[in-house]
Amino acid sequence: MIKCVIIDDEPLAIEIIQTYLERLSDFELSACFTSAVDALTYVQKNKIDLLFLDIEMPLFNGLEFAKTLNYNPAIIMTTAYRDYAVESFELNVVDYLLKPIGFQRFISATSKVIKIISEIPPATEKTDLSNFTGEDEDLWVKVDKKLIRIAINDILYIESLKDYVRVKTKNRELVTYSSLNKILEKLPESKFLRIHKSFIAAVKKIETIEGNRVTIDGKILPLGRIFKEELIKKTQD
Repeated sequence: MIKCVIIDDEPLAIEIIQTYLERLSDFELSACFTSAVDALTYVQKNKIDLLFLDIEMPLFNGLEFAKTLNYNPAIIMTTAYRDYAVESFELNVVDYLLKPIGFQRFISATSKVIKIISEIPPATEKTDLSNFTGEDEDLWVKVDKKLIRIAINDILYIESLKDYVRVKTKNRELVTYSSLNKILEKLPESKFLRIHKSFIAAVKKIETIEGNRVTIDGKILPLGRIFKEELIKKTQD
């Protein structure tokens, strides 16, 4: 049986795929999620053979999700947008289905999976190198099987996504498998501070502090009460 997971923020889209799968004897639906963030831990801990993955989702889109996986399941993208086809196939997805998805088109995609599933190598774990550091002024993160160097002075803030973190700079954002605590250990204390249970901020990048929030590069971030006093002290040093 080919174990499947559906990840789509539209319940109706999930229902359609679920109905189609029920007609196919080779596929077993293991779980459904309307949030990519919620699906991360499940998919990482349970080796899935096939993902039906939407692209446009809040917080964490399907392309970002696919890049953070620590093994290589077959992926069928399910989306209402044509714009991401090239980027999707660069990730070696099996097929790219445009909504509304017809049953015959669905059969065509799943037939490809049946044909190639035996050729997919056994799942192998990626080494967690998200907290690897080189020089003091650089942070290295593991994204899509690559180590990427981020200049520490370019970092605006870092956001927790459960078992992952999003590192935001002026020009890009990278999602990697790590925790805020692990990342914070690798950053210079003089430049970075935990401002909330879900955020680390570059102190010099903070533009305003008002009540229970701060602004960085025009983005409003929450400021936890227990972190505010230390932040005010740091800004006055």
